[in-house]
Amino acid sequence: MYKILIAEDESEMRNLLVKYIKKQEPDMEVIGGAVNGKEALRLTELHRPDIVITDIAMPVMDGLEFLQEAAKKNIPLKVVIISGHDEFEYAKKAIALGVSEYLLKPFEPLELKKVLEKIKKELERQNTLLDNMKLLKEKVDGSETVLKERILRDIVLGKKEVPEPKADILDTEADYYCICLLKLPLYFTASGWNMEKRDNIEELVKILSGGCIHKDIQVQGLGLEDNGAILILAGRALEKQQFFYKVRESMEHLQRSMEKYYDVRLICIIGGIYVEWRKLSESYEETLKVWKGLTSTDKSLIICGEEKMETPSKGIVDSSKQIKNLKEQILLSVRMGKGKESVEHLDELIQVYASISPRKTDFVAISAQELVYGIFNEIEQNDIRLDKKRTNEEIQSRLRQQLRNASLLEIRELLRSYFEMCHRSFMESKDRRQTEVIVEHIKNLIECNLEMEELTLEWIAEKIHFSSTYVRQIFKQKTGERIMEYVIRKRMEKAGGLLRKTDLKIQDVAEACGYSNQRYFASSFKKYYGCTPTEYKIMLKEEDY
Repeated sequence: MYKILIAEDESEMRNLLVKYIKKQEPDMEVIGGAVNGKEALRLTELHRPDIVITDIAMPVMDGLEFLQEAAKKNIPLKVVIISGHDEFEYAKKAIALGVSEYLLKPFEPLELKKVLEKIKKELERQNTLLDNMKLLKEKVDGSETVLKERILRDIVLGKKEVPEPKADILDTEADYYCICLLKLPLYFTASGWNMEKRDNIEELVKILSGGCIHKDIQVQGLGLEDNGAILILAGRALEKQQFFYKVRESMEHLQRSMEKYYDVRLICIIGGIYVEWRKLSESYEETLKVWKGLTSTDKSLIICGEEKMETPSKGIVDSSKQIKNLKEQILLSVRMGKGKESVEHLDELIQVYASISPRKTDFVAISAQELVYGIFNEIEQNDIRLDKKRTNEEIQSRLRQQLRNASLLEIRELLRSYFEMCHRSFMESKDRRQTEVIVEHIKNLIECNLEMEELTLEWIAEKIHFSSTYVRQIFKQKTGERIMEYVIRKRMEKAGGLLRKTDLKIQDVAEACGYSNQRYFASSFKKYYGCTPTEYKIMLKEEDY
């Protein structure tokens, strides 16, 4: 259906045009009628018609002015001018504005039919051209996709003489790289998720980009045979250990999301981490070796060379579950701003570290750094700034360096100080968010009750169950505006809108804005607008004409 807008101030002519098009042009739909150019412009922006039939001589804004404004807004239109003015100047202006046809009143229905049929053919040719261009673009995009996949596949397979890829294919300036091999065991293939399909791989990458994977990591996906996928990960990190934590956390998140929302249990094998992108093939080979030697799927997240990253001994393995639980409790306590609880859990953690530190001091340092990173990640996700002078990254980097060679006593003091800084920042953030919610609630309450004369600070405070002093302070603090100033401003904005868009009497407008006394309303209105409501209405009428 082609959409038609009719702009004609003579109601009889407008109705005839609508009636004719409905009866004689089944593949055309009249989506609106305007009585002047200003209204036609509004309807054009709103409905984006294919064809506009417009008169020239109309009040407020004539047809040619309307077309000029539409051209400024880059709105493509097929235009039919109808006019009783058989003057060369009008025709010349109309042609300059791209008018398709020009009909002189009075005209026969057959003339209009010919004009519309001609425009319809032009639109059909135009649509065919656009469709062909779209198909061509899809082919080009498809070719680019195939080329990208080929380059990434060559990198992963370690083919020689692979050129350095462009940034949109792979970030060759990243700090670290690794491969994640995702597999669906054969007995899971009935789930409907098939990783041999390109669509499923693209959806998987969208899931990762939508929040599963850390923001510092770029991900590219490739399909494999036997219902598997390769994820190529390139990312930023201060050091290898940090990148390792980001990848592991991201893959754990992905596995949970896939199981929860798609009922799919993925096996994920994370390959070795390298500083050169050309080493991705080695990372991939490592994942393949693990997959080929896998005898059980009880463990769904497997990390190649994990013992090199965390080097757990038998004694550490015995304590690992306790350490993990304590770190989770600390993370929760810090996030909730519970300083006493987090320090108590920290003391327990130090005791566990003490039981294993004589045998494996490097594991204790790595475990403490991992805890710092977990808290740091929460801080980043909540957009919290720990210190005005230093960035969060600077604080974290310095702390991790200190933890590397620290004694248990030093580790406790370093972490305790870090916790205190985080407690304060989390609580301040929580207070800010709570205050923002309260202020937003106050604004909504005011704007929904502007017609109430008793809309006072005390009434608002009672409704949201806070003291009037607190409401006054937080509103001024967050908005920079006194609460009753805000009430008056919103009432005046509403009053201006009603006077502009309706034919209500001034007394009715006053009452709709919470003023029973018209004189008091007029006084407030003049303070805000610099003129009385009556003068304001007169000004609006003059602008229209």
